[in-house]
Amino acid sequence: MSRLTRAFGGMFGSVLVAAAFTVAAEPSFSGTWKLNLAKSQLGGVVYTIDKTESGMFHYSGGGFEADFDMSGKENVMPSGVAIIGKELSATSWELTFRMNGKTVSKSLLTVNGDAMSVKSDITAADGKTVQWMSTDTRMSGGPGLAGKWKAGDLKGAAVTLHITMSANEITFTTPETQTTVKGAFDGKEYAVMQAGQATKFTNVFAKVNNGIKVTTLLNGKAFAEDIYSLSADGKTLTDESTAMATGEKTKSVFDRQ
Repeated sequence: MSRLTRAFGGMFGSVLVAAAFTVAAEPSFSGTWKLNLAKSQLGGVVYTIDKTESGMFHYSGGGFEADFDMSGKENVMPSGVAIIGKELSATSWELTFRMNGKTVSKSLLTVNGDAMSVKSDITAADGKTVQWMSTDTRMSGGPGLAGKWKAGDLKGAAVTLHITMSANEITFTTPETQTTVKGAFDGKEYAVMQAGQATKFTNVFAKVNNGIKVTTLLNGKAFAEDIYSLSADGKTLTDESTAMATGEKTKSVFDRQ
């Protein structure tokens, strides 16, 4: 998904999940991984931003819907994450995302004709930030923020994925997005936590062939399906993700640290 789409969907970690086999002969998913943006394919996702008669904006992308305004008021999205929008000028807007009263991301959107620059600062619990950037292309609509957009490729700093496991249990954490999930391969739903609070996203874990399938649900409805696999040497982790509502696919590639 695009950076903007992931932000509305509850931040990067909401569908970033991984796990490990417990069989010693198989490569281990456990460890510390870094996202390799150069090898990943996270662009190409289509989303729309419409302005309603009430003056609110409506976002739709990857099966996620959210309403917000530019008055500085906090609006809680279906994911449980709050969004605060501010208009900085006729061509630029700031979106701040908060969870449990803590800022987890802030995005600056700047429109120049049919191109929109999206610059996002992702905030970890210690206050340190990493920045992602993309240039999205208008497909229709406008002028301004409203329209149908196609996400460009992400550029910027790598985020970290920590995976640990014991027996049939798994835990993974993405510190840059303040996200963590603890679960097991038992068909049950496990809450995606962000900034110490449960979001409306849950994950269901399953072993498939030599990989892991993770189904992400939003308020009990299937939202995304991710298949995680390891390279033969165990040094590369690949996540092939499909948005259930649209069938759109993205690929995230991680390097073992």
